[in-house]
Amino acid sequence: MFDVSSSVSVGNIKVLTTDNRGHSIEEVAQMAADRILYVADEAPAPIRDQAQAFKDTLKQTLIYYMRQAIKQDRATICAKLRQSGYSNLADNLRSL
Repeated sequence: MFDVSSSVSVGNIKVLTTDNRGHSIEEVAQMAADRILYVADEAPAPIRDQAQAFKDTLKQTLIYYMRQAIKQDRATICAKLRQSGYSNLADNLRSL
């Protein structure tokens, strides 16, 4: 005989929306930093301040590397467009 039990916990859900645009790099970096590091309001002030400072540094690091990833992705797409004979389109995309 089998006995199966399970429980599911969703936790806190946060929904962020935009109007007529996608999320900015800064918004996505903030979402990632919030997901990676939770800073409790009830934490002692020195610990909370240190954790918040680390979270801010983490966000800036995420922003930097997301920008690098976007540049590299565009470079790859531009190279593929040029290889396919769409140099004008590649130049337009590169200028964005």
